[in-house]
Amino acid sequence: MSHAERGSPLDSSASDARSRPVRVAVVSVGDPRSPSTWSGVTAGILDGLAELGVYTAPLDLSLPRHVEQAMLAAAAAPTRNRYDAEGATLTSRVRSLQARRACARAQADGVIQIGTTFALPRNARYVTLEDMTLRQAVAVHPVFSRMSAAATERWERRRVGIYAAARTCTAASRWTADSLSGDYGVARERVAVVGFGANHRAIAVQRDWSTPRFLFVGIDWERKGGPQLLRAFARLHSANPAAKLDVIGGHPPLRQDGVSFHGVLSQQREDEREVVLDLFARATCFVMPSLVEPFGIAYVEAASAGIPSIGSSVGGPRDVIGPRGGIVVAPNDEPALLDAMLRLANPETARRMGDAAAERAPLYTWPKVAERLLCALGLPAPDGRELAAFL
Repeated sequence: MSHAERGSPLDSSASDARSRPVRVAVVSVGDPRSPSTWSGVTAGILDGLAELGVYTAPLDLSLPRHVEQAMLAAAAAPTRNRYDAEGATLTSRVRSLQARRACARAQADGVIQIGTTFALPRNARYVTLEDMTLRQAVAVHPVFSRMSAAATERWERRRVGIYAAARTCTAASRWTADSLSGDYGVARERVAVVGFGANHRAIAVQRDWSTPRFLFVGIDWERKGGPQLLRAFARLHSANPAAKLDVIGGHPPLRQDGVSFHGVLSQQREDEREVVLDLFARATCFVMPSLVEPFGIAYVEAASAGIPSIGSSVGGPRDVIGPRGGIVVAPNDEPALLDAMLRLANPETARRMGDAAAERAPLYTWPKVAERLLCALGLPAPDGRELAAFL
């Protein structure tokens, strides 16, 4: 079945679609408007669509807290593995029923499905959006790798059907897009890379490049490579005592020469948001050497601030950082991490790569992501603009 033949309110008449406002639903487990849902991705998409003049319908498939907990406990019971619960048959059926009801009420022209723990009505015009497939997650992610083989197999079978009914399967990066095609057999013409935008609106400023000042931002301290970074920085600081490192996130109580620990800073608090933006403005390099990084919105924020990044080679960071905007290193390769930090401690190298990162940053904004999602849905922009090309 071609894209144009899939059921939706727009399929019957393209001219009618242009006579009324375009309405797009964003469906997720968790309030799509909340910056805590999907690391702010859903809120960013809603903002981007609104900026384009698209009417949006945020649809939350969460149940009341006590019901949610009971459902997940029941779903995990057969294997006694709590990591199986989100992808279990019971969970999927309940979520899918909620999704069908919510979509019927929304009467949207198109639907953006966040994740694959539920199925939408097959006659809906929808796209899936993922930053990592289950096959990738089980292989490299410390949480999903704990799922039982039986639960993984059941979830995989449902995903194939969800992908088959989608108009387009969209991905945050080429890493995920390659898995959709290679691991799941989704035709390449039905896969589109849309990227993500920045949560903190850092801007490029004039900065002092003469003294290396590294910045790390990450809630999940272990997975984001925090311990490896501190060890590498200790060696760099021994060779260059003027070097500094600012650490934001969920780190344990720590003290180390040359390192300032700032803890978790919320983008919802203006004073803490200003601290984050100030640290981006003073940094000469962003570094987050994650064990796995499905996408890495923080790299987008670094590029927007005009600084290069050192990121993980496992996941999507290679796309975001680009060939000239920084360096990717393999997880747990501390010699390579130290070498990358030494290279970017050079002011001219950092400045040159920072300029390249800033040039790439406009590709990754929420309005551009929203344009690509509209294109994937086969919907026009309300103002008739030409939509951004897929990445």
